[in-house]
Amino acid sequence: MNALELVRAALTSLRANLLRSLLTMLGILIGVASIIAIVAIGRGGQAAIVSTIESERVQNTIQIIPSELVTPGLPQPGDVLQFSQADFDLAQTFPGVQSVYYTLTGEADIQTAQKTVSAAVDGGPSYLDELGHFTVVEGRMFNDTDVIAHRKVALVSQSLALKLFGRLNPIGQYVEVGGTPLRIIGVTQSTQLNLLAGILGSDALYLPATTCSDLFPGWGITEMDIQVKPGVDKTELSRRIVMALNIHAHNAQAFEDSSGFLAGIEKTVGTITAILTAVVGAIAGIALLVGGIGVMNIMLVSVTERTQEIGIRMSLGATRRAILTQFLVESVVITMIGGGLGIALGVLAAAVVHWTTPLPTEVSWWVVVGSFLFSGVIGVLCGLYPANKAARQNPIDALRYE
Repeated sequence: MNALELVRAALTSLRANLLRSLLTMLGILIGVASIIAIVAIGRGGQAAIVSTIESERVQNTIQIIPSELVTPGLPQPGDVLQFSQADFDLAQTFPGVQSVYYTLTGEADIQTAQKTVSAAVDGGPSYLDELGHFTVVEGRMFNDTDVIAHRKVALVSQSLALKLFGRLNPIGQYVEVGGTPLRIIGVTQSTQLNLLAGILGSDALYLPATTCSDLFPGWGITEMDIQVKPGVDKTELSRRIVMALNIHAHNAQAFEDSSGFLAGIEKTVGTITAILTAVVGAIAGIALLVGGIGVMNIMLVSVTERTQEIGIRMSLGATRRAILTQFLVESVVITMIGGGLGIALGVLAAAVVHWTTPLPTEVSWWVVVGSFLFSGVIGVLCGLYPANKAARQNPIDALRYE
């Protein structure tokens, strides 16, 4: 029998016991689907976390921070050097600098006439939505004029708006922060890149940087972000600005570019997520092996049920090798079909997770191909013993078997 005839014979045998064949494939199907879905979620989560870290360094932006934030350990707030207005004025004087801005982050009580809610407060430039990975779904984002004029305006996240105003439209309403009234001009929603906020929900108030600084004068500025004009060498410009800031601070190690620090964080996050994905994927791989054992068990049952068939074929001239090949092909066909269905289910599961939750997914095609090939290997390994048992049957004893 050629390869095509062997496959046809295997499919005919599987159809003869269709329900049993489907149940046998189930273990392989679940194992392959689990591996593909888990790796897809793991890779997608890793990409989202790294993107969130990189989002703090917008394209064509230099981020400078105090050296204390880079050194190992958690520095005390009083130990971290803070930027002064003179530092920002100095950075603005360099050719190639388009704008210099800062962000402030803290927590405060947000009050209305009826409620008080503790929420995160972020102050920044007019493109804070790009830095913080949120979109304005109602109203508008504050603009450069709002920042320059220290206007008492704010945006609230959807979850905070719901807690403060219920079903009432928050646009145009007022909240108080530290006794100062702020007019709500927009409502925000976290984008998919802001992974944690998307999963947990985030009560947040967003303010122009100047307004935030007015409300919280005690909040120190520990981050300087510099937008660079197109075509300017960021690395060289960063080196010159850091040197000037350190000279101004009379400390050669006062400030530094955070790119190396964030790159280290990205590498660490990538390593951790890769390890977690591998561990969970290995657990799913156990299900695949269990499915292979189920295939071996069913093939042994099949050999016993078809003992007379084996005897007839041998009496008609079939060689032991032909018998072995027939049962081995049946085993491989079962696992390959199960693997194919598992791939479809795994890709579908990853897509459903992507559509119904904030978790991004990234299907790895090398995992898809590897899982399919591994299904075939499982079929060979787990079908070899039953096939060999069938091939070693004595034709006379096989014909007498009842």
